[in-house]
Amino acid sequence: MDNNVISYYLFEHLPFTLALIAHFLGDFHFQSQQLANQKKLNFKALLTHLFWVGLPLLMIVIIFPFRINSFFFKVWLAHFAIDFIKYFLTKKGFLKPVWEKYVFLIDQILHLVAIFLIYDQYAYTAAVLDAPKAEYPAFPIFNILLLLVLITKPVNIVFKLFFSKYQPKEGEEAPKTKAGAGALIGQLERLTMAIFLIWGQFAAIGLVFTAKSIARFDRISKDQGFAEYYLIGSLFSIISVLLLYALLVL
Repeated sequence: MDNNVISYYLFEHLPFTLALIAHFLGDFHFQSQQLANQKKLNFKALLTHLFWVGLPLLMIVIIFPFRINSFFFKVWLAHFAIDFIKYFLTKKGFLKPVWEKYVFLIDQILHLVAIFLIYDQYAYTAAVLDAPKAEYPAFPIFNILLLLVLITKPVNIVFKLFFSKYQPKEGEEAPKTKAGAGALIGQLERLTMAIFLIWGQFAAIGLVFTAKSIARFDRISKDQGFAEYYLIGSLFSIISVLLLYALLVL
């Protein structure tokens, strides 16, 4: 497999890749916005979140016959420690709501660094004993799975945190839409783009945005603020998919 350094490392170190997939599932896909808000000040909500964080890690231990299962338990303990510290600092008033996006970034960096540092203790054992090449497919299926997990809800949340200030206010003249429809459309468009990239159908990516633009054409043509927000969201989707595909798969 002749890939870049990151994708090659992920391919060669399956336990590490699976731990990353489990992290993003537990911290994003298995966590509602309501739970994310409650766990900041409610310890029971934090424990509920930690249960959902531990569930995919437990499934990995059950499904894959690794010799380094203690690695996944330590990953869960590190997640608990980081989230508890954040909970403590928030409850004591040290972390302000206006710092939300910066706290989010630091939190995710700490989680990823912790996973890497813990795995580094097991890297030799995992590479030599737990991942004999004959047992795993040459096709980077887990790299692709990590890509798909990342470009859906995590990208939505990053966009909401850093670009919501550009979202135009909904007036009475604005068409009503179902709550969450825009976020779902964003996830589906990025998934479609990723599928086209994996298949090598690069030109077909334009069809996604053509269909999306047709559905929103009336409002785009009448509302300059919405048109700009729509363009920001579309370009962010393109950049996020292309960048993550280049890092994780190519």
